[in-house]
Amino acid sequence: MSLDDDYVQLADFLRERGHTETETVKIIERVQKYEEETKLDSIMDSIGSGHLDLASLIKEALKEPDEE
Repeated sequence: MSLDDDYVQLADFLRERGHTETETVKIIERVQKYEEETKLDSIMDSIGSGHLDLASLIKEALKEPDEE
């Protein structure tokens, strides 16, 4: 199931609970923002704990396309 499917299901759930379309959009936007913040926190925690090799990530990000 894709992330878009998850949001469709969430929207359906909110409508079933009686939320207006405007409220549904606001709630989904907040959930999306929370999800992005959580991902960033998770990545930073992984770097801090040593589970994610930041040096390798930097090297990969800066690699020239023809080096792949």
